Amino acid sequence: MKYKIITLVSIIVIVVVGSVIYKEKSVDTPEKPVIKIGYILPLSGNVAFLGEGVKNAVLLAVEEAQKKNTKYTYEAVFEDDGFVPARTVSAFQKLVDYDKVQAVVTFASAAGSAVNPLAEKNKIIHFGIASDPNIAKGDYNFINWTPPVEEIGLFVKEAEKRQIKKIAVFGQQISGITEMIKELKKQISGTDIEIVYESVTSFGTKDFRTQVSQLKNSGADYTVLMMFSPELEVLTKQIREAGVKIPLTSIESFELSDNPGMFENLWYVNAADPTSGFTKMYSDKFQKNPSIATPNGYDILGIIVEATESIEKKSLPNTSDITQALLRINNYNGALGNGLKIDADGLVVSKAVLRIIQDGKSVTIQ
Repeated sequence: MKYKIITLVSIIVIVVVGSVIYKEKSVDTPEKPVIKIGYILPLSGNVAFLGEGVKNAVLLAVEEAQKKNTKYTYEAVFEDDGFVPARTVSAFQKLVDYDKVQAVVTFASAAGSAVNPLAEKNKIIHFGIASDPNIAKGDYNFINWTPPVEEIGLFVKEAEKRQIKKIAVFGQQISGITEMIKELKKQISGTDIEIVYESVTSFGTKDFRTQVSQLKNSGADYTVLMMFSPELEVLTKQIREAGVKIPLTSIESFELSDNPGMFENLWYVNAADPTSGFTKMYSDKFQKNPSIATPNGYDILGIIVEATESIEKKSLPNTSDITQALLRINNYNGALGNGLKIDADGLVVSKAVLRIIQDGKSVTIQ
């Protein structure tokens, strides 16, 4: 009997002590408040490979944030819009109403344009990976992309260097591309370069034979492509089948194809290069090089983390607090290099690069 009593007392002591220790541990290590960032990406459809690249980069950024002694826990929530703006809108509403995100990231100008007014109305931080500067208008909207003025500026400089005088331009009816064409016309004004043929078509166009015939007789020295897949590949194939020998170049487009070997040995202008450190980290993790826009997706999460962590506030900061902190970012070191900042217009400005496709891969030459 005495042994049973001692055993029972011992069990009670263990339970009580364990309970106290657990309570003390719970008090000492409370769960961190969560900041959620929603990413609306094309994870299905013709450009799904681009959306997957951004998603991979974001997962890396989340891992990096978790390694730091942050005040908050950062989570990424992904939604697929299939590169369809109508689906972008429904994805945004789901992220806001159900997931309770504080920020949303969109891919390409059509998606960014659709979300811009919604972000302002709902006071949700929005970063567009897009060319159209109008997407950054408002208190809650930002852009992380190499702006048209940078890409077109480099293209014009290279065209003059190569003594290109007459160009044909193919684009699509999306605000980012039309802004590119607008900037191109602005920058070639007063130079010896002129646009001798221009075609802007809608998504889903499959027959370019009329445009190709007009291109053939345009007298152009070069054809400039500013298009997404699959129309990009369809047009290129029809140009070659028609025997048109006018050289091709592009602004970004060769990297918007999952078949870059189709443009072997062709030069073009692209958005900013990721750093070698980011490229190695990404390739080590996923056994492939980062695709276009992956460093932008990575940096957006990192910038939001840095801005949020800088806020001196005991309670969870609201989106207005975070937007003000974002505008104070002026020396961020990320996948796109050192010293990045958000300017007064809400733009994270980065420099364009000159590239060429070699052995089916993009190689920076300037």
